[in-house]
Amino acid sequence: MDRLEHLIDLLDRWTTAVLDALVVAMSGLLLILLNWAVFARFVLNDSVSWGEELPAHILAALTFIGAAYLTRTNEHLGFDAVLRVFPMGVKRAVTCVNLILMGAFGALMAWYGGIAALSFGSRTLISIELPMVLFRGSMAAGGVLITIFCAVRLVGVATGRIAPDDLLPESDA
Repeated sequence: MDRLEHLIDLLDRWTTAVLDALVVAMSGLLLILLNWAVFARFVLNDSVSWGEELPAHILAALTFIGAAYLTRTNEHLGFDAVLRVFPMGVKRAVTCVNLILMGAFGALMAWYGGIAALSFGSRTLISIELPMVLFRGSMAAGGVLITIFCAVRLVGVATGRIAPDDLLPESDA
């Protein structure tokens, strides 16, 4: 393995570990916050001010970061059963087109997500002093990650270093 491949592999493993931790942490935080808000409202009879706004923003951020995570782990929505029956040349071409389209979508998501995040400037959430750009920036971050994952894989598939079957999710068989 040459140095570039080693560096890409190292960055890929590091990015996957960070995304794993981030998705689990955000999901856990969302679970805790929602349960506390329900407990406080119905058991303590004392609603929290952030009970609706903060979990909604965390869920939105989790959606975009989760999309990047699913792109990385090949678990995003797709028609892999159809792709599996094609001959290798057709699989390679379809996979390349798919990666180009997904990468373009990621780039658009990054661009418009960045514009949306920057439009909030220094504004904070209404119920708690957290900057909105923290949550709105997740769309841009997810888009950048999707674009990078797709670009690296496109090069790998086009050069034959990655087999199209390696990008299919695990089968149930």
